[in-house]
Amino acid sequence: MDPLVSVIIPTYNRAAYLKKALQSVKEQTYQSLEIIVIDDGSTDDTGKMLGNYGGQLRYFYQENRGISGARNAGIKKARGEFIAFLDSDDYWLPGKTAQQLALFKENPEYALVAARCASIRLDGSYREKNRPGKSGWVLEDLFKANFIRTSAAMVKQECLKTIGLFDEELRECEEYDLWLRIAAQYPVGFINKSLAVYVDNLDGASTDSLTGRLYRLRVLEKQYLQDTIPAKLYARRIADTCHYIGRHYIKRGEKARGMQYLLKAQKLSPLHFKNILYIFLSYLSINNKYLNDNNNK
Repeated sequence: MDPLVSVIIPTYNRAAYLKKALQSVKEQTYQSLEIIVIDDGSTDDTGKMLGNYGGQLRYFYQENRGISGARNAGIKKARGEFIAFLDSDDYWLPGKTAQQLALFKENPEYALVAARCASIRLDGSYREKNRPGKSGWVLEDLFKANFIRTSAAMVKQECLKTIGLFDEELRECEEYDLWLRIAAQYPVGFINKSLAVYVDNLDGASTDSLTGRLYRLRVLEKQYLQDTIPAKLYARRIADTCHYIGRHYIKRGEKARGMQYLLKAQKLSPLHFKNILYIFLSYLSINNKYLNDNNNK
């Protein structure tokens, strides 16, 4: 008997996008699937629209808990041996599920199998190849940069029972946190061709904003990573993250707070030349403001 795959689709006011996501699941060449849509407090026509779908789909409404809470609710209701994630504004290509299951079968030690994503930018242009990934014990590579998109990831249910679910205290970077926790204990597989399409969306869950970087820092500073990642690599990654947080704050006019992060980055990575430059320029800016303020008294 083919293994059942539970497809978890969290959604919040995405009725217009959700149709394409659902259609892409129905067009999979592998069809031993259940679709679990977690409506995280939508106020649009999501529930009404889903009434037209058949028995393959299970729909659940809940008060808004955020994307981690929605995904976790779906996982807890899943009956499949495998859990596949699909954000409601993304979609899959037809052979995605079949190719991931084939790689699981070839490598039963894998806990997670992901693939590359194509993407559609805000201007409507299509990008075929995004960041490549690696298979095996990839914790260090994944720590350097997240190469796993949520909508291209499939995880063994038994792995999640061991590792735990998404951290609901993280409003962003919750998926990166889960992939790192999995990679710390299991080998993973990666298919280096695009099997899903990520749609850029100004109102979507993904972002690389100041808030996103602050949550990323929380993820990267978890103790198990400090204990596992080689010290030099760990220091450089944290320094890079602090550097860009500092630049964000300075750009917003919060120079003192920005300098705190730049100085933290410098302490961790003294030869971070871009960081040295920003510290120098920030000091000049602060001193010039001080001199101007005093001259105006």
